[in-house]
Amino acid sequence: MRKTLLIAVGLLMTQLSGCWQSALYHEDLIGPYRLSAIDLSEQMSICYAADDQDTCHERISETVFSVGWNERFIVAKQHPSNDKSVTNYFILDMSKDKKNLNASVSVMGPFSESEYKKQSLSMVLPKFSRTMDDLK
Repeated sequence: MRKTLLIAVGLLMTQLSGCWQSALYHEDLIGPYRLSAIDLSEQMSICYAADDQDTCHERISETVFSVGWNERFIVAKQHPSNDKSVTNYFILDMSKDKKNLNASVSVMGPFSESEYKKQSLSMVLPKFSRTMDDLK
C-alpha cells in the first residue's frame, strides 16, 4: 500500500512539473521569429530563435498584444510593461536582421498610432492578423 502511494505521488509530481513547463508560451510566426512569454502572458515579446531553439534574442519587448507579418516585415502593437494606457507600434525589417545583431538595426519604433500610419503609407506593411485579446 505504501509503495503504491509513493508511486502515485511520484506520477503526480511528474505531471505537475509538465504543467509548469506548459506555462511557457512560444508561438512560431515566420522563419526564426516567435512570440514568447517566459512566465506570464504579460511578458509576451517577439524574439529571434537561435539554432538551439532554447535561446531567443528579443526584438520587441513586452507586452506585445497584436502582430502581423509578410515576407519582409513583422509589425507589432505593444503596451510597454503591460501599461494599457500606452500603445506603441513597431516595425521589424527581417531583411536587415541576423541572429546576434542588435535589435536597433532591424526594429523601427516605438511609434504612436499616427506616426505608424504615416510609415505604413510609404512601406508595404502587413495587416495585424494575430491579437491576444487577454493582453489587449
